[in-house]
Amino acid sequence: MIEEGLLLGVEEYWAAGWHGRTRFTVRDGLLHPSADATATPDLELPGTLFPRLSDHHVHLGLIDAERLLPAGITSVVDLGWIPDAAAEWHTDSRYPGSTLPEVRIAGGMLTCTGGYPAASGWAPAGAAIELADPAEAEKAVRAQVALGASVIKVTLNSVAGPVPSDDLLTAIVLAARAHGVPVAAHTEGAGMARRALDAGVNAFAHTPFSEQLDTELIARMSRAGTAVISTLDIHGWGAPTRAFVVAQDNLRRFAAAGGRVRYGTDLGNGPLPVGVNARELSAIADAGLDRDSVVESIAGSWAPDVIGPRFSWVPGLPPQRPADVPAWLSTARGTTIDYLEETLA
Repeated sequence: MIEEGLLLGVEEYWAAGWHGRTRFTVRDGLLHPSADATATPDLELPGTLFPRLSDHHVHLGLIDAERLLPAGITSVVDLGWIPDAAAEWHTDSRYPGSTLPEVRIAGGMLTCTGGYPAASGWAPAGAAIELADPAEAEKAVRAQVALGASVIKVTLNSVAGPVPSDDLLTAIVLAARAHGVPVAAHTEGAGMARRALDAGVNAFAHTPFSEQLDTELIARMSRAGTAVISTLDIHGWGAPTRAFVVAQDNLRRFAAAGGRVRYGTDLGNGPLPVGVNARELSAIADAGLDRDSVVESIAGSWAPDVIGPRFSWVPGLPPQRPADVPAWLSTARGTTIDYLEETLA
């Protein structure tokens, strides 16, 4: 039993960079950094502590969400489902003692009448919010935010059917800005990535995979601070397809231009491992990111004042080569103070 006031020593600690050996005091179920570097810890935690390991693109309605935390993922962004169901996950994850990871949500996916994923087969009825007119955008965005959405998802998939007009897309982005939330876009089909960027979206829900992005567009994405969520492994699930090759090349050039890469898997769509996906991280590393950039894609550049209630522990110290990081991180185990001893057993 981890007691109040216990001094915990960790071998390595990531918070927007490596901090080496660190001590924490347990207080109110949270880890508070200790300023006393000489005190002898009551409990030693071998290996590496992460305040957060995040999958920035999941669909919880397609998986058993309670399997994520034990498999190392402490935080997820559900990028589109039935709004009321998504709101329940968001609320449930905030209860003390929740066995879910922290759940952030987009709510429903905003599109035009007949737009993706309304007829995709994988998305249930109600997950796609079809807007007939730009005047409907503000109400739709407001409804998602009221349910707890911290991001708005918009879809531009010209391969699957009609896509929002420029006026509708702009109205969605402006409404999201007015409510203080970013916009993530699913883009698929020629010219869709450019349209999304022109409209001012903040993130791409997938690395664009249906076209090679030109150098000028990639430079604009980087300058704008646009984030790209990787989702490379969905293209073949370990047997790379043509879409994988295109996406990885786009990600490579985006990262080289200084762009922000975020680890995400599209978990729930296809045979993807639940937890930290070593194949996804390997694909990111193979796109030319250095070791710490690969780690930052999943662990973030977040330096919290206190840690918890969830955190992730990885046995051993970080390897030096980027190519060795994915296998190491895939051994991560998510836990809380109450279950730390069981996690270490």
